Amino acid sequence: MSAKKMATTALLALIITACDTSDDGLSYTVPDNICGIPADKKVLESLLDDGNKFEQSTGHFSLQEGQFCHMYVDENDSVISDAAWHQSRYNLSDYFLTYDVEGLRYLREGEVASWNNGIVALIKCPGVSKKGDILTVEVSDMRWNKKSQELLERLAPSYFNAYKEKLGCRS
Repeated sequence: MSAKKMATTALLALIITACDTSDDGLSYTVPDNICGIPADKKVLESLLDDGNKFEQSTGHFSLQEGQFCHMYVDENDSVISDAAWHQSRYNLSDYFLTYDVEGLRYLREGEVASWNNGIVALIKCPGVSKKGDILTVEVSDMRWNKKSQELLERLAPSYFNAYKEKLGCRS
């Protein structure tokens, strides 16, 4: 190989390395939370889309009202967390009455369910919201792939426990 070709190859490698700030295409700082609720940073890094710009938005609802959290990458929804309050007799089978999903699995004695691109937990939390005593919290991977369900199941225990703790739910 000529010196000119070697120099050109080295320069191209340097340019490519400089443009790619991480091995997986993320050129933004990955958060360790979902709109203020602690979450596993390594799992979020795998779930979030490649891109340059990251933003989070909770909208105008508080946790007590049923917060909706958008995690945007390059202004597109990447991961979403959505919470809603229900009356005390509500259970996860009620959640799926009008929600058709593929690959549904129930975990943690029916308190958590996952599917191809989402996971939901049923959190008993009386006395926190006027809207009900049970909170469902769903996390969805908007551009899901075959690894999404497994990643969401890894994210779930610590995230849902942190959510419950942040609300001040009694055990």
